[in-house]
Amino acid sequence: MTDQSLLDTHGMPQPLPPDPLSPIPDAVERELAAYRAGDAGNAKAALSTIAESGRTAVAGHAAMALAGVELAENGLGEGCEKWLEQVAAGEDPWLGPLAVVMLSADFDDGIAGPEPVLDHLASQLTGDLPAAREGFERSLARLEEAWENEAEYDDDAISTILRQRDITKLILGNLLIQVGDSAAALEPLSSARSHCDGLLAAYAGHLEAHVLIEQGKNEPASEVLSYAFRESLPANSRADGLTRWVGIRYGEHLAGNPWMDIVADQVEDIPAVTEGTVIRDPFETACYFERLSRPALADIGLELFPASPDFEPVHAALERLKTWSDERYERARRLIFVLHQYVEDWRDVEKTQGLADLRKQLDLPKPR
Repeated sequence: MTDQSLLDTHGMPQPLPPDPLSPIPDAVERELAAYRAGDAGNAKAALSTIAESGRTAVAGHAAMALAGVELAENGLGEGCEKWLEQVAAGEDPWLGPLAVVMLSADFDDGIAGPEPVLDHLASQLTGDLPAAREGFERSLARLEEAWENEAEYDDDAISTILRQRDITKLILGNLLIQVGDSAAALEPLSSARSHCDGLLAAYAGHLEAHVLIEQGKNEPASEVLSYAFRESLPANSRADGLTRWVGIRYGEHLAGNPWMDIVADQVEDIPAVTEGTVIRDPFETACYFERLSRPALADIGLELFPASPDFEPVHAALERLKTWSDERYERARRLIFVLHQYVEDWRDVEKTQGLADLRKQLDLPKPR
């Protein structure tokens, strides 16, 4: 990144862009191509070697590919869960949340129904995106048709059809973003969010907000993220792992756009609340929950704020992200730069010096 990409014309930090999609690495795609061509044994052995090679983006993609292979061959069983848990514990902002959702009881309950939606998801995870899209869209059309003809079914069957329809919309929205058709993803994701609750609604909102941010619709994105964040909390979602991911996206969005109503209203209405307080809250809340996933950007968003002159947790999180991928490290670098303006405090010499040292270490310019 250059000063020009970090600063606006007034010398202030630019908002963070939408999280970039994480393409399948070449090493993983080669083995998936071999798997799709029928060489399953060798492909699985090679993918296992990659997945177990360390905590990196390539290993995370290999683990998700193996989850797809297990899903195709054995369904959502222990073999699939093993790899999903590895992905959920990683740093990938696209695969991690999807793995959390797939591990949940709500997903397991909702995916059951008349359409083979898991088969289409297995195609997606093993790299056959055209087949996955065609399958999801065909299944969704059939489920919508069944709903229109609800008089032909009893109440239990209709309930099953509707649950599977909403899950299908949710996963289809994820896939449409992945294939670069995010505009088409907005309708199914918004529909899934409105018809679901808890974890599934939170995930739908997490993805929907990404599209809205991409489209420059910052205020609507903030409202969707606020709702998704509340729904992701374990008390509402009955699951662990997604709160951190939604909290990161929400905190980043607030930090980059502090003029939004959702920030201004809290600053105006709640005594002693500042912009920094509002922005810190998603990171702070997210860091309470850590059983299934702990992406390092959440730690950075929280640990920048305390008056710690050595910022050791921030440095540790940066090292984790540097090992994971250059892209995640750059994301962390940019997040630190955006948060800097809410953290620096001329009344606290140690904190101010620590931030200055960190900015120098990361080769970040001085914001105005």
